[in-house]
Amino acid sequence: MASNVTVIGRINQAHWAVVYGSLAILMAAVFVPMSLFRIVDGDEGTYLLVSRLVSEGQLLYHDFFYPQTFLLPYVYGGWMKLIGYSWYMARVLSAVFSIALGLLVYREAARLGGARAWGALAVVFFTFSSLVFGWYPLVKTFVLPTLLLFAAYAVLSWASRWRWVASGVLIGLAVDCRVYLIAVVPAFLLELYLTEPDAKSRLSQCTRFGVGLVLALLPNELFLLVEPRTFIFNIVGNQVIRTDFGFLGWMEQKGDVALQLLAINRADGAASFQFLVLFVPSFVSLVSGALSRERPSLVSMTAVSLLLVSLVPTPVYTQYFCIPIPFLVVSAVAFLATLAREASGPRLRHLFAVLAVAYVVISPLDFYRYTIGGDSVPGIMDKADVINWKLPTIRAVGRAIDREVHVDRPLAISLWPGYFVETKAAILPGMENHFALMFSRRVKPLEVVQFKLMSYPELVWHFRSHTTDVIVLGNWTSWSNAPWMRSQIVENGYVVKERIAGAEIYTLPPNGHR
Repeated sequence: MASNVTVIGRINQAHWAVVYGSLAILMAAVFVPMSLFRIVDGDEGTYLLVSRLVSEGQLLYHDFFYPQTFLLPYVYGGWMKLIGYSWYMARVLSAVFSIALGLLVYREAARLGGARAWGALAVVFFTFSSLVFGWYPLVKTFVLPTLLLFAAYAVLSWASRWRWVASGVLIGLAVDCRVYLIAVVPAFLLELYLTEPDAKSRLSQCTRFGVGLVLALLPNELFLLVEPRTFIFNIVGNQVIRTDFGFLGWMEQKGDVALQLLAINRADGAASFQFLVLFVPSFVSLVSGALSRERPSLVSMTAVSLLLVSLVPTPVYTQYFCIPIPFLVVSAVAFLATLAREASGPRLRHLFAVLAVAYVVISPLDFYRYTIGGDSVPGIMDKADVINWKLPTIRAVGRAIDREVHVDRPLAISLWPGYFVETKAAILPGMENHFALMFSRRVKPLEVVQFKLMSYPELVWHFRSHTTDVIVLGNWTSWSNAPWMRSQIVENGYVVKERIAGAEIYTLPPNGHR
């Protein structure tokens, strides 16, 4: 009898391994190519260079400006320290995170839907979502905090008494990547209150949750103690001065993005239709549950919290809404499963199948847009600009920088830090973030120095003083008055040594060194 149970257990384990393995292969077939061929996003250059700098011993906020909480650079920096400083391998790590998140989505959707088929449907919705494959395989503060946040939700289905500690730790780690994700905490506390049977257990679990959360957030206090004003500016202050509208202003722009996601007036490629497919059943589920006075599910409450907080920054971008997608997927699929169980015939299932097919069929439009076309991709000015944001071009510029810098003069200047991820050269201090010049115009001169920014007068001083031998005008130059910048460089003796796509590599002639 015992041997039969052992055999059955091994068969079940093998079956689950096949299921998870097959789903992982499906997701890898989408996420890995996207990680290798997706047009580079402007923010990635900063995230990856900062990751390299911290792996080499520099300190966030103290040595350079970084407008997010601390965790992501240390994760990617540690990864690149092990395998080498590579754009491709850093993005592959994002693809791995995406696959891990998809497997968690499968588990939760299958559990709530009551069948593995619903879990598989959830993986299809997740994998072929334009907001997912377009943004998760990048090196940005999207996939890692979303994975941590979803894991914080998933662990609560464990029977362990330590599940709330684990959940608190995971939420804290997500906040350590992107600060506004702290907005989900009320949803988790409400879930704790509604699920724990009495006041004693609620207090006990709330304490455990709080301890886990505080422990994960504790490193932020260390950065705060090093330089309080600098830390606060990096995390919060820069968000307030990004635009003239303040942190919570420009409501018209926020409303336009919300309407765009819902395909009202205009659409964001395939993303808007796919968002509607997920949002409508999730919203109907939430409303019907409220009308029947059912307890709101944590996955729905978390999705609502994330949707609302994604509208807080100014300006708002549709990419921010990739973080709620896994929660919307699980919420929508769980509701569809409930409808299917209550339906008397197969028509409803056929409708779901048609929606799923349409959902997948339109996704190649955005595959093309994010890898080849570049239409409406943030940062891409026009069709001719696409080549400048391709990884082979960026790596070629990096190699050109290495050919021109000297061991005794390793510093080089570029308005976009991504060229330095794989180089032996060092970017001029103050240029580690592509928004540094913009922010320098919005703070006091002493704060430019304190916050490790770069001002236009100081940059011109470096041109005149010939503190570097190499200057690159390429990506992001159009944001910084390119004609004026080019004239300043030429007037101070630099000449074009090489052109790679739209990038110009300027060097000092042999008699130009000081």
